[in-house]
Amino acid sequence: MSRRTSLFDQVRIALSFLSPLSPSPRALAAGALVGALLVLASIYVATQHTVLLDVNGIAFRHRTHQRSAQGVLQEMRIQLYAEDLLEAPSDEGLLLGEPIRIRVARQADLVHDGSVTRVRTRAFDVAGVISDTGVVIFPQDRLFLAREPCTLGTRLPPLDVPTRSRVHVVIDALRRAVLLAVRRAVLLSVQDGPIPVTFHTTAATVGEALFERGLVVYLGDRVFPGFDTRITPGLRVLIRRSKPLILDVGGKSRMLRTRGNTVGELLSAEGVALGHKDYVLPDPRTEIERDLRVSVVRVHDEYYLEEAAIPFSHRQEPNPEMELDSRSIAQWGREGIRTRRIRVYYENGQQMYQTEEEEWLAREPLDQVLHYTYWRKLRVLATSYNAPTAGKPLDHPAYGITRTGWRARKGIIAVDPRVIRLRQELYVPGYGKGTAADTGSAILWRHIDLCYDDDNLKLWHRWVDLYLLTPAPPAGQIRWIIPDQPQERR
Repeated sequence: MSRRTSLFDQVRIALSFLSPLSPSPRALAAGALVGALLVLASIYVATQHTVLLDVNGIAFRHRTHQRSAQGVLQEMRIQLYAEDLLEAPSDEGLLLGEPIRIRVARQADLVHDGSVTRVRTRAFDVAGVISDTGVVIFPQDRLFLAREPCTLGTRLPPLDVPTRSRVHVVIDALRRAVLLAVRRAVLLSVQDGPIPVTFHTTAATVGEALFERGLVVYLGDRVFPGFDTRITPGLRVLIRRSKPLILDVGGKSRMLRTRGNTVGELLSAEGVALGHKDYVLPDPRTEIERDLRVSVVRVHDEYYLEEAAIPFSHRQEPNPEMELDSRSIAQWGREGIRTRRIRVYYENGQQMYQTEEEEWLAREPLDQVLHYTYWRKLRVLATSYNAPTAGKPLDHPAYGITRTGWRARKGIIAVDPRVIRLRQELYVPGYGKGTAADTGSAILWRHIDLCYDDDNLKLWHRWVDLYLLTPAPPAGQIRWIIPDQPQERR
């Protein structure tokens, strides 16, 4: 039989499943401890107050339980030196928000006269730092701050720290040494040609001293001792000045200076060599003066050949052995050549003149010879017709029949047999090839009539060149003289 579970048993079973989720006594104790710590931390934070701290003009805020300035500095582990300046408010003023002001002295190292003087200073500029060191500076001396030239009024470099840096980072940056240096001036004597010059200089070398003084030294000048000589007390410098002039070589001018005495010495010093035709103005023995202009003229000759064409002649010669209506070049013409030798004289690349030195016939001209046969091109008047326009009615037995018995059509040409024999092959520009196969009562001498089919007649009435095509008739059957009838109007 089945078992029935009572309500009490069901509740007990449910509670047995939930029993692992209930907190143990150890867990309850740990939770109570954490809660107590949180309460204490809240009370600690709530009882703190904010202190304002000013370090060399940079403001900081600090949360603390200290009630005095000394306590705050000790808590922040800020160590002050005797040169530092501290302005501490009273305990009451500190709680009311008055700042603790600290002026941290900066460390400066002054390099001078072969030694280094170190000092802690609250000065803002170079003059204040040097005053704190007690080192005497003369007006001719030069000052350097962080290896850059400066003056007594130059301010010390600002702090190089990131924005919102911690107070210890700022104080450490303030305590880093600032490097100052003094370069003492030396009395230097310079003999500039006949002029003596004396001045103080802080330059390291002779070249730098002359540059700073504004003494221009040209390439042609000579300085003793050299530019790289180190400046030392009692040093004397000699400048031997050169003379300015203009040297033109081959048309290219440049300004220079020389210590030479003559033009020849100048050219030798500049490495200018003369060709066998070159010349110099003025003479190489001329003495050098200031602003003298010396010109070296480069001279050379050029030769070239000039060829002139000699035209050839044209000759026409008959050749009975050639085909009729043909021509051929029996000998091509060739121009002759006449040659001249020209000399061109140049100075500094510019042509001055030219002259003819020689002339000769380099090649004889050769005539051009044209061989031709008998004349076969005729100037004629061309008209046109077809069978319906030939003058015979349609029922006429000879309608559409030509003189040779051929049917009238395109390609038949009516001619005067006294001029052109029948069945002669012809060519008419604009019409084409045809055969002399018809005559007409009106077709006399230089008049031809071009035949067309019944349906393609084109009207002609103009002068044209008529060409007689091969084979040609025997010479005895050719009419050589043709009357100018009809006459072409021009």
